[in-house]
Amino acid sequence: MHLVTRANWGAKPPRFPLVQIASTRGVKVHYEGAPVPADLAKPENHSKCAGRVRAIQADHLANRKENYSDIAYSFVVCPHGHVFEGRGLHKLQAANGNHQLNVNHYSVCGMVGDSGLTQPTDAQLDGIRDAIDLLREKGGAGAEIKGHRDGFATMCPGDPLEAWVKKGAPRPVAA
Repeated sequence: MHLVTRANWGAKPPRFPLVQIASTRGVKVHYEGAPVPADLAKPENHSKCAGRVRAIQADHLANRKENYSDIAYSFVVCPHGHVFEGRGLHKLQAANGNHQLNVNHYSVCGMVGDSGLTQPTDAQLDGIRDAIDLLREKGGAGAEIKGHRDGFATMCPGDPLEAWVKKGAPRPVAA
């Protein structure tokens, strides 16, 4: 696993303390739901991924309607398979749509969007599985793996990620 800690990607501190949780039923998979540049997946553009996570956090902190205290996701995974720590382990996240849905599942966001880069890379799918496995092993996540749209009216996580989740979120087969 290529874990990028909050300190390493330059996270701002939460606006107020995050709620501690012991466990969840599982994990919900998300996407950005906005355009993601298609060329972000090029190996030479990995240096842009930390800035993209900072931008996601800045957008969430600026959203006073939702009143996010921090980036909403537990983890964010870039197209190169690096797992960026969001709220992290044992923290109530805020991405699933309402309080009960947030209590029930952690959230992992694949850095793909509704245009541009819409198809997750194999490295990214592997990274999402790494994040799910970490949440299970050290965060008390249960066996459920669902898409954000499972239980909440949204297009998230997009059709490609939703199809992958429906197949059981398998690790890509090495070529």
